[in-house]
Amino acid sequence: MVRDLVLCAIVILLLVLVFQRQLVRQAITGVFYGGAGILFLCFGISDKTPLTCVLELGMGLMFMTLFVHTLTTAKYTYGQRLLNKDRDLLNLLGVQPGFTFKLEKSGNEFYYRLLEGELLERVGLNMQVNYNKREHVKRLGDILELSSETMEQLCQYYKQAWFGDRTVFELEFWEYSALITLHPVMEDGVTTSSVIGHALDITECKASEQKRKEVDEANRAKSIFLAHMSHEIRTPLNGIIGLSKLLNKTELTAVQRDYLHKLLASSRTLSSMLSNVLDFSKMEAGSLELEKVEFEPEKMLQHLADTVGTLLEDKEIEVLFIMDPALPKSLKGDPLRIEQVLSNLLTNAIKFTDQGHVLLQVKMLSQQEGRVGVSFMVEDTGIGISETCMDKLFVPFIQASTATSRRYGGSGLGLAISKHLAEAMGGKVEVKSRLGEYSQFHFNVELETGELNAGSTRIEKQIKGKALIVAQHELVRYSLNELLQDLGLKPFTISSFQESVDAFQKGEHFDYVIIDMGMEGLRELDSRRQWLQMLDKQITQIIGLTTVFQMEKIAAGDMDHSVDAFLSKPVTRNALLEVLCWKKEDSVPADGNTLETHATMSSRNEIGDTTQKYQILIAEDNEINQVVITEFLAERNFEVTMVTNGRELIALLELRYWDMVLLDLHMPEMDGFETARHIRRNKAFNRLPIIAFTADAVQHEQEVCLRAGINAVLLKPVHELTAARVLTSWINLAWLQDLHGIHAEQSIAGMDGKVYIFQFALYKWIQEYQYLDKRVVRKMDNGQLSSALRLIHSLKGGTGNLCAPELLAKVIELEKALKRSNETSTGELYPDWKEHLSAVQKDINQIKSSLPWS
Repeated sequence: MVRDLVLCAIVILLLVLVFQRQLVRQAITGVFYGGAGILFLCFGISDKTPLTCVLELGMGLMFMTLFVHTLTTAKYTYGQRLLNKDRDLLNLLGVQPGFTFKLEKSGNEFYYRLLEGELLERVGLNMQVNYNKREHVKRLGDILELSSETMEQLCQYYKQAWFGDRTVFELEFWEYSALITLHPVMEDGVTTSSVIGHALDITECKASEQKRKEVDEANRAKSIFLAHMSHEIRTPLNGIIGLSKLLNKTELTAVQRDYLHKLLASSRTLSSMLSNVLDFSKMEAGSLELEKVEFEPEKMLQHLADTVGTLLEDKEIEVLFIMDPALPKSLKGDPLRIEQVLSNLLTNAIKFTDQGHVLLQVKMLSQQEGRVGVSFMVEDTGIGISETCMDKLFVPFIQASTATSRRYGGSGLGLAISKHLAEAMGGKVEVKSRLGEYSQFHFNVELETGELNAGSTRIEKQIKGKALIVAQHELVRYSLNELLQDLGLKPFTISSFQESVDAFQKGEHFDYVIIDMGMEGLRELDSRRQWLQMLDKQITQIIGLTTVFQMEKIAAGDMDHSVDAFLSKPVTRNALLEVLCWKKEDSVPADGNTLETHATMSSRNEIGDTTQKYQILIAEDNEINQVVITEFLAERNFEVTMVTNGRELIALLELRYWDMVLLDLHMPEMDGFETARHIRRNKAFNRLPIIAFTADAVQHEQEVCLRAGINAVLLKPVHELTAARVLTSWINLAWLQDLHGIHAEQSIAGMDGKVYIFQFALYKWIQEYQYLDKRVVRKMDNGQLSSALRLIHSLKGGTGNLCAPELLAKVIELEKALKRSNETSTGELYPDWKEHLSAVQKDINQIKSSLPWS
């Protein structure tokens, strides 16, 4: 009974397994068939009943037959699956961009078994060498037409792979390029008798790389061409602008003066267009790079004001700068590119505005975690922009309308470059405008907070007193009122000259009177003199608001000089503060530095003693530029000796004493660099200032010039104010006396009296340690105390060489503080080391800010 039940169960289970098709189940079925067959055969042999014996033996034979059939079917199915996998693998290998191969070694000879790959089919090797055929390397080299040198190199690569190193190399054959990778097949850390290789087709990549190189070479050639073109255009342009300014100082008729102003305007437009074309070329080539340096926004606006002031000419419009006093004194970014964007926007605003105002407003949008959001807005009351022209504004070489292009000129590049620069700095230029009424251009950017005087631009020591503002334009009164209030003064505003007369007739007194020299009533000489007589000059300082062109008349003596100081429009906070502090020695800016303004008409802007004639030797090969430079320097009390090249300059150098040498960097026979190096070989000229000028827009790096012994470089066309500032700094080496915290003469004496070596050492020292505090803090945070100590020790040595005793004492204290931290058994940091570090960094920043090239 039990046996019958077992047999029935086996039969039922086997019948169920018959209907399963999977390979594993087929194997299990085969096992059950075999087991059932053996059991039935055993039962049949041992059974004594004939009928039952026959049935059981029959069943046993049937199950054994099924067992054999199942095994055969499973083997066939498994083989088919392997074949399908091989086919899929070969198909996959066949579509790869290269090919895969197996490399074998027999004795010292190498053999290939090539598998599959798209590259094989393209080069026609798939029919010559296949998986089932082993091909000698030399034979394959003949097929690929490889040189004997290449074959020898290949064998070296193969031997390297045979020793277990993964090897990668390039192979060139016919018009194809392949990157070959050899993977040794390892077993128990030992290479087996084969190496698997893969060839990747890099023909298109190499072609793209070659094309990129050709494009780069073309861009470099274009940049070199544009640089030379810039030099060739800027040189005569410098002469045109210079001669026009000289001509403007002569007696001219009204018509001639009008022609001259148009000539100057056209020259400036050409200069601006040239700069835009060069920038656009760099932008296209992707070589327009941004810097990240520390700068003071106030100084940037002051420089921008100097530039913009020259664009006004005879336009009766007001240009105003308003900056948020909450903005940090120091920021990190690219001030030159920010200034370039603003200059483009302001130039357009002035060009398209004939009445009303042009306003630059700078606001702080946000400040958190050492980053500041800054908004720049340029507004004008000019011709405006129609909605249909908005889409064309930022398209290169296209202006809003053909009528605008004909009337106002321009290249149509300024706004395109501004948009590119703004986006490169993470910002965006946006426009709001109404045709015939106004235009507003907005530009936002996020900058890092600088370390130099990191607080807001509000001064710590306020200026006390009353100030009267006399100006017709409402925005002028508003901006001056805000500036004076921020400085600590109590301002009063009136809008007409007659109101000021009435106020003084009533006996009112003010410490400062700021008056627009171009307003009605003040232009008449008699009215102006009567007005000035009403003021008590003992207690009242008179500051006149002018334009750059009104300043020329004042300098020529056309206006009364009873005004204490003149302030050029647009007025910046720094310029106003310096004028207010000029006669108030007890009221100085909080940082203790002298703020500069080029608008103040006082003896501070003169070059030395007016009774002394300074001897200057100049090498310039352009005749027109010779005339312009000579006249410009003669007005500033220089006696000029002019030569045409470096050789002539060297020949005259030792004949007499010279106060300064000026030379063009690009001259025939001997260029400026070679001339400067030749001069510096003579110890007699260790203290001789060498100023170079160039029309090459690809400006040379300062370090390259310093290594040649050149102290400063001016870019043509040279702005008069920039040239005057450089000459003032270098005549009699005046900047050495203004240097903060360094005994310059003592340091120079230790450098064999070579001023240019001292300048180079100071330049490199600033480059190395201007961000000392951050570097030290980073090292301390990473637990690199010994590395921080080495940095401080290096600073101590450099500071000692520069003879900065106050800074050296602070550096020594800082080093001692860090060493005490290193010597403590608990590893705790000395609590005052950060204060010492901050004091050291502050002194470094003050030294940097006192440099004429910073």
